[in-house]
Amino acid sequence: MEPKRVPRDPVYGKPPRWGRHYDRHCPHRTDATSRHVKVIAESLRDIRSPLRALLDEAGYEPDHMASSLEHTVVMLWQAREDIEKLGGDPFKRARKPRPAPSGGKR
Repeated sequence: MEPKRVPRDPVYGKPPRWGRHYDRHCPHRTDATSRHVKVIAESLRDIRSPLRALLDEAGYEPDHMASSLEHTVVMLWQAREDIEKLGGDPFKRARKPRPAPSGGKR
């Protein structure tokens, strides 16, 4: 049985041009997580996707979800670019501050 074809929501328009973003940010500003989110967003936008049909049937709006995911990934890549411009390492995790030593007995 072929899934029901649902038209795209015109309010959320077209997805980002991933090729342009990949040329600018990949591979040095991306990671596996953001690539997985990109694949999920593409699946949500695909009108033949069973995931899209399931969400539509349940009353959700897959285009809105896809748009949110796509914009989050693009903003993450842009933030990493800004961190690099400031001389930082976007993939370096900040250390948690250590508690000050107590003045009690040892």
